Amino acid sequence: MAATQTVLSFETAMEKFDPVLGFEVHVELNTKTKMFSSAPNVFGDEPNTDVNEVDLGMPGVLPVVNRAAVESSIKIGLALNCEIAESCRFARKNYFYPDTPKNFQTSQYDEPIAHDGWIDIELEDGTVFRVEIERAHMEEDAGKLTHLGGATGRIHGAEYSLVDYNRAGVPLVEIVTKPIVGAGSRAPSWPGPTSPPSARS
Repeated sequence: MAATQTVLSFETAMEKFDPVLGFEVHVELNTKTKMFSSAPNVFGDEPNTDVNEVDLGMPGVLPVVNRAAVESSIKIGLALNCEIAESCRFARKNYFYPDTPKNFQTSQYDEPIAHDGWIDIELEDGTVFRVEIERAHMEEDAGKLTHLGGATGRIHGAEYSLVDYNRAGVPLVEIVTKPIVGAGSRAPSWPGPTSPPSARS
């Protein structure tokens, strides 16, 4: 006999379970140049025109951190009521993928630029709910792969893939929340029109 699945109503699910949420938000910074190179940071240009030898990981090149990206990251951390680190550093996140030509991503690991913050969210019913922030750290984006020749636009079944390195090295701030508990039935709620604006640089 085939097993049957019973779909719980929302109300029943809320009686039985307490949802625990967590968010990881990537914020691209609108600096003039990339995180570690002098290549322009422009959206919508022709593929592979906003890239240089640092972004491509050519032998002998060295990264130079973007001061404006650091300043924007600090502003985001302050907007999220975070503690700003007096010193921080980058690490290599090693992995191979065609849109990461250096074979690693430069990111912050154990020493993020901002940590231990919070933001209050006003829900549609006027309730204010506090979301605790674990960290906001700097890193660089990967390039873009476009899979063609298949029915779904996904890598599986594609006949070939195109790579665009314009986005490789674009400055990112990754915002990670602490586990969000206690929201209960308000977990799906969306902020109302009077919510504080999100941090942007």
